[in-house]
Amino acid sequence: MNSITTHFQRKKRKLMKIKKKQTKVTSSNWASKLFFGALIFSSVTAWSFEYQDFEKKVKNPYQVRSLVEKMPRKDIEENLRSFLVAGRPSRLIGSAGHKKVQDYLEEKLKAANSTNATYKRQEFTLSDASVSKEKGVNFIWEKKGTTKPEEVIILMANYDTLLKDPKTGKVILKGEMPGADNNGSGVSMLLSMMEIFNKLEIPKTVLLVFLDAEEFGAQGSKEFAKSLNEGVKPAGFINLTMLGHDSRTTDTEKKLNNLKLYTSGTEGDSAFGKLITKLGEREYSSISFKEEKISDGTSTLGFPATAESLWGAGFVGITLTQNRQTDLNPRYMTANDFAETLNIATYTNVFKYVTYAVLSWNYDIVK
Repeated sequence: MNSITTHFQRKKRKLMKIKKKQTKVTSSNWASKLFFGALIFSSVTAWSFEYQDFEKKVKNPYQVRSLVEKMPRKDIEENLRSFLVAGRPSRLIGSAGHKKVQDYLEEKLKAANSTNATYKRQEFTLSDASVSKEKGVNFIWEKKGTTKPEEVIILMANYDTLLKDPKTGKVILKGEMPGADNNGSGVSMLLSMMEIFNKLEIPKTVLLVFLDAEEFGAQGSKEFAKSLNEGVKPAGFINLTMLGHDSRTTDTEKKLNNLKLYTSGTEGDSAFGKLITKLGEREYSSISFKEEKISDGTSTLGFPATAESLWGAGFVGITLTQNRQTDLNPRYMTANDFAETLNIATYTNVFKYVTYAVLSWNYDIVK
């Protein structure tokens, strides 16, 4: 009897050990599934943000700032790096990278398809066929205003690049040109703004324009300006270019946030520029854009002709960029224009500054 009891007790203990082991394995499997599930979920949602309905009812400066701050800094930087990867090794007109980045932009614009949002391709023949036999392509994304659609603001940036020999200044048609500052910084700011505007129902109309062939005679902006003459009269345009470089070391004035707002010198440009800087500095005072009038004889070293295309067509607007007189990026148009060389803090703050100013204008929160 004792031997039988002992036998069953041993068997029971063995079964309990097996069951305990099975439970541990099962728990481990579930933990593993939950862990990898969390990784998958986080990879999908890492770059996303949403606005609650109450956040979209904007009536004061604090609410505008909340809209801007809702977009994480990592999203802003990721948009920059993703754009640069898409255009490797160069975005020179006619190159493989140029074509890849066109596909990238088109997919991005297609995906931003909320109510009242549309996009179009604007193709044009290049004036210099020796550069490329392909057509130039501007991409235009529009978010139509809900209550004042006739009031329009335009934000522009060129996405093509150009490589020059730093010693001779001659154009190099073959070679790597990351173009992080020139002008991945401007293009990526527009892409980040698009994510915000796409999630909102805004009162006034916003046009985001991605320009092609700007490095060869500002051909994209000239084509875009001609199309505007057909009826659109914007309140103003903002040309965004080279907004990633900011260094006390290379700045001859030894200053950070030493940025410039270039105008043609007209009262209209100056008034529009003062409005944008007044609004931007209201919440992001660490950033300062000092107005420089081209008509005052300012050196145009490296000055983009994009704004001149629209000024020449009679439109009011400004260029926001780095201080090209005292702190021009030393890697300008070279193979060393990498994201790692940029001041991401300044870049992020400039993005917030401009987005805040545009939204404040859009919601008529200007006092």
